[in-house]
Amino acid sequence: MVRKLTYLLIAVLALGGTVWARTVNSGATSAARQKARYYYLEGLRHQSQDDAQSAYEYFKRAATIDPSYAEAASAYATQRISLRLDTMRTPAELNRSLELMRPFVDQYPDDANEALYYAFVAQTLNKGPEAVRVLERLIEHKPDLSNAYGQLADSYMRQGETAKAIETFNRLETIDGKSIPITITKISYRLHSADTIGAVNEARAIMEANPTSPQCRILMGNMMNMQQKKDSALLYFEEAERLNPDLGAAKLALADYYLQQGDSINYDAKTYEALISEDFGLDEKLDLLTRYIYKILSEKYNTKRGDHLFEVLREQYPHEPEMLNFAAQYSAAKGDFKDAAEQVGYAIDLSPSDTQLRIQMMSYLISDDRPEEAMKYYEDYEKLLTPSQQMITIYAAAAQIAGKSDTAIKAYKGLILDIEPSFPVDSVLTDRMIPASLKYEDMLRISQFYTSIGDCLYASHDLEGAYEAYDNALTLDPDNSMALNNYAYFLSENEGDLDKAAEMSLKSLDGENSANPTFLDTYAWILHQKGDDTEALKYQAAAIEESEKQGASHADLYDHYGDILVTNDKTQEALEAYEKALSISNDNAEKEKITKKIKELNNNAKK
Repeated sequence: MVRKLTYLLIAVLALGGTVWARTVNSGATSAARQKARYYYLEGLRHQSQDDAQSAYEYFKRAATIDPSYAEAASAYATQRISLRLDTMRTPAELNRSLELMRPFVDQYPDDANEALYYAFVAQTLNKGPEAVRVLERLIEHKPDLSNAYGQLADSYMRQGETAKAIETFNRLETIDGKSIPITITKISYRLHSADTIGAVNEARAIMEANPTSPQCRILMGNMMNMQQKKDSALLYFEEAERLNPDLGAAKLALADYYLQQGDSINYDAKTYEALISEDFGLDEKLDLLTRYIYKILSEKYNTKRGDHLFEVLREQYPHEPEMLNFAAQYSAAKGDFKDAAEQVGYAIDLSPSDTQLRIQMMSYLISDDRPEEAMKYYEDYEKLLTPSQQMITIYAAAAQIAGKSDTAIKAYKGLILDIEPSFPVDSVLTDRMIPASLKYEDMLRISQFYTSIGDCLYASHDLEGAYEAYDNALTLDPDNSMALNNYAYFLSENEGDLDKAAEMSLKSLDGENSANPTFLDTYAWILHQKGDDTEALKYQAAAIEESEKQGASHADLYDHYGDILVTNDKTQEALEAYEKALSISNDNAEKEKITKKIKELNNNAKK
């Protein structure tokens, strides 16, 4: 923390004034004090030049030469904390810094900056009573110092003394009068203590003290809403709007109220009025519209309602990068990735240094089935600037989707080596090769990169290389569900160890993946290949159910379902599953295979 400004000014302006007066008044005339004073003033000079390390050394010398020199000791202690040296961050050393600061604070109790900082440090070190002692004394010396009251109230609350915390703010209100921020804090204190009546009384008191304030009516309405007194809440919100018909906060309060009541007509109307209000800036309006649109999308309402309000906002801010970015995200949320890419392109034109916008562009292009364009976008960018790891990761994914496995593998290997240069990317990784210094999150990321390399190698028909990459992924993260699933499925499809495949597949279904349709399908398929068709049918039926629930159905699921149904002598259901697979497949070879199965079943039924 920077020392108080008065000291810095003194150090620059002829080293006179308060510091000198304090030193003379201390009565110290010894050679040690004179020498310490020199180092102390040099410390101030270096501090004024933002040379914190040199200032620290000078303050340390001054405090060492004359330990009774309170100013030097306090300056040294402050530097010990602000430099954040590891050796100074232990509880013992932090407490020592606090003790070094205390003589100065006690010697000059009206020095507000020092007292407030000392109290903050004391509170951080769980020395609440010491923080209270200094703050109460500071307020006694400076009763008009508003920020001291807030810090004191917080100290009381941390000690569980709610009544004293509220009383502290009451004392401040006798000086500054009631204010909404303080009232809200007092309400939160009372609610923390389950004093609902007291919280409502606080809201009522400020409303009565400010009878023409719409904000106070909104606060009171919120309190009524919290108590489920909906009619009273609406009354106060409407009163707020009558007091100031153009107040955006009142429109927003009413919009939230109607949202809770399920009144979509009035909710739309008040949201519209809030969006055109001049009280809110673009960021606030975007937050409001995001909430509104998220509700529409999550509840699968007609998005025309959101489109209308979106256009209202876009007309107000047609050329703001934030607005264009929002337009892109809105289009993406509706599944229109072509428009999303177009809108984010406009945002990039206005804010070309925003890397995150470029990452979104690549993601939208990939989602719009244009992975090659995403790759070119990256390659053009790379000629001018150094791409981030996130951008390289998306580039690798684009190459993988585009079927350019060699390019993808090269990018994934580069990402691994950027994080840990010692890792093998073309051979087996063992536990001994993993350095203890490697961060856990980096281990997980590298595990995912090895998984993607395995997928690419499998697509290139390099089974041995793919299995090695999956083994490397699982060496780093034995719970990597994607590696477990893919490894297991490819083993089952290539006459591999079915017992090993079943074990890995079952493990992939642990925890949050228990309802993953793809993982359920893999396990069911392996059981089917092992001949356990009764159990396989249970898991495949679950895969179908979850896929339909999540809107994630694909042809493979129904094709496998049909095969498993056939082995369970459920011919008619198998035909239905094959027909479903045929209707959603986009692959001609796959369609031909399914059609052949349908014909065989129909022919067998005629015999």
